[in-house]
Amino acid sequence: MRRILLGSLLMTSLVFGAQKPYEFGINGGLTSVENEDSIHLENPTFGLSLQINRYNVKPRFDVEFTGLNLDEVRRFKDVDWLLRASINGVYEFQTNGLFYPYLLAGAGYEKVGHGKTGFESEPFMQGGGGLKYLFKNGIGLKFEAKALQIIGGEKDEDNELITTVGVTFPFGKYTKSQPVIKDSDGDGVMDRLDKCPDTPKGTRVDGSGCPLPEPKTTIIKESLPIPYNFEGQECPVKIDGPDRDRDGVLDSVDQCPNTPCDFSVDSKGCPIKATLRIHFATDSDRITPFSMTKVKKFADFLIKNKGSLVKIIGHTDWRGSDQYNMALSKRRAESVKKALIDFGVSPSRLSTEGRGERDPIADNRTEKGMALNRRIEVQLTYPNESVKGE
Repeated sequence: MRRILLGSLLMTSLVFGAQKPYEFGINGGLTSVENEDSIHLENPTFGLSLQINRYNVKPRFDVEFTGLNLDEVRRFKDVDWLLRASINGVYEFQTNGLFYPYLLAGAGYEKVGHGKTGFESEPFMQGGGGLKYLFKNGIGLKFEAKALQIIGGEKDEDNELITTVGVTFPFGKYTKSQPVIKDSDGDGVMDRLDKCPDTPKGTRVDGSGCPLPEPKTTIIKESLPIPYNFEGQECPVKIDGPDRDRDGVLDSVDQCPNTPCDFSVDSKGCPIKATLRIHFATDSDRITPFSMTKVKKFADFLIKNKGSLVKIIGHTDWRGSDQYNMALSKRRAESVKKALIDFGVSPSRLSTEGRGERDPIADNRTEKGMALNRRIEVQLTYPNESVKGE
């Protein structure tokens, strides 16, 4: 018996603004055929796919074309081939990682080639699901299973279970619906908003892209009846009076009584807070030179305050598919984590999370708003909850 060969062409994922307008896929697997005459066939399955990402439709839609070669298969005597066309609705679940499960359901029509009487072209329904893994470069690994049911004609028409594994490759230039925002001088400000378009590399700039004045660092100590642990003092700090955590703040006014003595604290004895937020160019996880100075200062703070743990959270604007944006936001967080490690922060203190486009802080309908949403933020926590303070 000749093996059944399945060749498929898929035009899928009508999703607004994916990072590439096309996605080519190669897949292979197994087709299992059952019918009421107790005939059972299992044959290798092969296919090709073409995914088009252009429109803002959720759930997305797949248009699928399938061909099977059936000559010399005894059950299908006088039937040389079958061609099928179908439309599927595909719902993709948003996750916080690189694996993306999805469900599909659709209907189509089967065309019989050189058929005999009683074996006619008929409509069918199909449904199934799959799991997609997206690599950093956009290549995807796809696992899919679906069942097909004839819904007309002879009662003993065959039903199929199709399982495949495939690889998808994004390609093509960006579409007009997803313009590439240019930043010629690499200062993190798009050319259209950049009032100083030729800023030298590494120069710190403001929101208009113009150089900032050199910062002056001043430490101001408040006038207090007692000293407390400013950055740079020896640890533990010795004062006259009870100070259980030796941070330089008397227990009677210490609102964070268990602060490690190597923490820089405020007048209430609680850790001095620090934060970090940097922004990224479109479709990029590269940290700009200006943003890298912020990362360095934050790393210095973490090194001097060793009891804190940091979660780095990545975000994107709304352009691109949910799964692409989730992966991009994760890569942005990982880029900052790597930079902090390079600056001397212990990896055990750092964790990352990607949230994609789901937590915007500005209007995604404007370029300025999208630029603000392409960011990372950090959350500081302390293993000892009592050091948090207010």
